[in-house]
Amino acid sequence: MRNGLLNWTMEKDLLGLEKETLLLDYFNGELDEEGRFAVEQWLNDSPENKKVYHQLEKDALFIRWANREQKVHVEDREAMLFRQIRRAKIRKIGFRVAASVAVLVALGGVYLFMSTPAKENMLAENTPIIRANYPQARLVLSTGEVIDLTKNTDNIVEKDGSVVAIDTNKALVYNQSGNVETEKPIYNKVIVPRGGEFFLTLSDGTGVWLNAESELEYPVKFTSGERHVKLKGEAYFSVKKDTTKPFFVTSGAYRLRVYGTEFNMNTYHKERIQVVLVNGAVGFRANASTPERRLKPNQLGEANEITGEVEIKDVDVYSYIAWKNQDVVFVNERLESIMEKIERWYDVSVFFQNDSLKDVRFYGNVQRYADIRDLLFFLEKTSDVHFSVKDRTIIVSNK
Repeated sequence: MRNGLLNWTMEKDLLGLEKETLLLDYFNGELDEEGRFAVEQWLNDSPENKKVYHQLEKDALFIRWANREQKVHVEDREAMLFRQIRRAKIRKIGFRVAASVAVLVALGGVYLFMSTPAKENMLAENTPIIRANYPQARLVLSTGEVIDLTKNTDNIVEKDGSVVAIDTNKALVYNQSGNVETEKPIYNKVIVPRGGEFFLTLSDGTGVWLNAESELEYPVKFTSGERHVKLKGEAYFSVKKDTTKPFFVTSGAYRLRVYGTEFNMNTYHKERIQVVLVNGAVGFRANASTPERRLKPNQLGEANEITGEVEIKDVDVYSYIAWKNQDVVFVNERLESIMEKIERWYDVSVFFQNDSLKDVRFYGNVQRYADIRDLLFFLEKTSDVHFSVKDRTIIVSNK
């Protein structure tokens, strides 16, 4: 973004180069708390400041859109998935972008000159700023003490002597250094609220990425003959292989056995628990009365914990794991499903004025930006759906 030459349609005396860079960093979610506070104070100083920022924001959104369109056509990222996206929607989108953006490539930089169409149906300028505040989580210790991991930076010592470190990326790292014997395993729980994400490394070296509105319960040390964790919500696992200690993930009556692998597990809906296998092998039971079913890489296993019904099919895994990389990928996805994710990611409520809009389908690939307006802008640009935001409620209506 900083390498782009922006054709701002604003008064230059209102925005010097230093402040322009600061506002772009704010827009991109790259400022610390002090920087965000300074920008928000400046925005509240006068209506002119807000007007300047909103114009910058519109131009920057067009740049992001154009840049992503170019990348989709030249990069071979998850080839099959993006072939589907291009065929279904992106070519259509490209014409709309091309009408307002001219792209020049020079000296390794992409320069974009743009003019916003006068009658473009944009989100209102007074739309509130709502950001995804990741990483954030609470840690519940075996004693019941709750620690806010967004504020605490000190190492934590459990009652068996195990040290729980918080690294520079606000992630938890466990080790096996505990030297105090306990009769029973000591369990911790990480709770990620709406609007957050969190990463932790278990004591065996397994990495776990937790999505918004999720919980993981696990032993501080894996001392028994198997490794067992409990999940609510969604998580991506990179399991450390250990043939002497099989790894299990349970959610209610659902049970997954891991054979040293990477996979994504989504348990938000008990009637539709999903596991997508990236590599390795897993076996799962919908409930205690059903047989184990095995997955191969690039397969989705969908199970109904209540009825025991199971469906296995081949998929492009990236659309299921993109959230881990701050990407949002839709492949023929219903708007109702998309808005459920947005509710969790940004801690908002959604109201549909017309239930038929829930069935509108989307194809696309955008970044999960810090500001919700970015994502709503892209959805609105590619459909006949309109979004308005009041407080923390998104209202979905026809254009």
